[in-house]
Amino acid sequence: MRHWLSATAGVVVAITVYFIGASAWAQQPPQQQQPPQQPGQQPPQGVQTQPGSPIDERPPLPAPIPVATPYPLELFGLLGPPPRGIVLVPAIAISEEWVDNIFLSETSKESDFITTFTPSLSLYANRPRYRLIAGASVSAELYANHSELNNGFGRSSFLLAGDFNATPQLILRISDTLAVDRNTTTTNTFSTGRQLSLTNSLTPGLRWQITPQSSMDASATYTTRRFFDSGSGANSDDYTAQIDYLYGFTRRFTGIVGYGFTYLDLSNQQNSTTHTPTVGFSYLLLPGLSVNIRGGPAITEIGGDTFISPAGSAGFTWNFRSGTLSAQYSRNVAVAGGFGGSTDEQVASATLVMPTWIRDLTFLISPSYTKSKSLDSSQPTQVDVQAYRVSLGVAYRISRYVSAFGGYEFVHQVTGRESTTQANADQNRVRVGIQLGYPISLD
Repeated sequence: MRHWLSATAGVVVAITVYFIGASAWAQQPPQQQQPPQQPGQQPPQGVQTQPGSPIDERPPLPAPIPVATPYPLELFGLLGPPPRGIVLVPAIAISEEWVDNIFLSETSKESDFITTFTPSLSLYANRPRYRLIAGASVSAELYANHSELNNGFGRSSFLLAGDFNATPQLILRISDTLAVDRNTTTTNTFSTGRQLSLTNSLTPGLRWQITPQSSMDASATYTTRRFFDSGSGANSDDYTAQIDYLYGFTRRFTGIVGYGFTYLDLSNQQNSTTHTPTVGFSYLLLPGLSVNIRGGPAITEIGGDTFISPAGSAGFTWNFRSGTLSAQYSRNVAVAGGFGGSTDEQVASATLVMPTWIRDLTFLISPSYTKSKSLDSSQPTQVDVQAYRVSLGVAYRISRYVSAFGGYEFVHQVTGRESTTQANADQNRVRVGIQLGYPISLD
């Protein structure tokens, strides 16, 4: 628990420093006025301005969560349109959840009802030069049949996403996601059973508009995974960096040249270093609808041996009046959650977010498929696992102070015979609740 408190304190301090700094910077007179975009929306790359005109497209907030991770329903309001100004929302939620396999057992499933009490705190800062959304929640859980599992810190979540217009050509970004839970399906792509785990991913980045036709995106990500108590989860630290140069040949077609670096620091396994040069393009099919394709070799060194595997991504993003629809396929070298290892990971996912489809209603659905297999077959620890997931969530604001929410999650995981850790599992989770919040304007 000390590890969790230290991690939480660290990210809270980071928010405070970032927000105070952004507020100070914002005292400077803004050089351009642009309407903020809804969090999670991904406008197409390659929409260029006319030569000599000011930049008229503001990149979105970084997506606050990976699509394969369930969104915490108590913080579902962060997906909706942010209020103007600076608003702090303390809230308390009460929910009832049914889980059909609480121990994630393959052979003897046990279901239970869980009553959850969740205090939370959300922050919105929506200014012409900077935006910030942040939310933190801690849940206490009461089990109907397995009272030995009752605890005051059943699950905890923290989300942060923000950007700041440093100059008309330079935009700084930051995002952070922290998840703590005893159900490893909610903190990692793959489940290693019922075990207390912590996953935190911090990503600072920037976009530099070099000329009206060319720009550069750069980001670095640090992800840590920690597993406590008894269990098979393997600790790991991921260090990744990505830099892309984009050039708009036309208003619709943009070429992309990129380089990615990944260093995986693995517990009780050999570390690895991966270099990934890529080339690709994005194409604007229609206003709001773009496709992107990129690819290249992933050159990985493990214990003095070099492995070359395909890497890249392909997908589309459609921004429409009521929300965003995106689908993506990616392949790269990554850690397989609590299984550890340097693996060839393939992810196919889709996400539909509709924060303005019906007034005061926010809707999200995200199916995904993930497969990971060890790059080096000679390693003593082998990974061969695949998982199917469907996450669905909905929140409805009944009044300014009261919201109702509900969600469903399905996870099906299969490990191959070559996998050192065998963790086949199925789990269905259904949850409904009500949240009371009081918005406080800090302007």
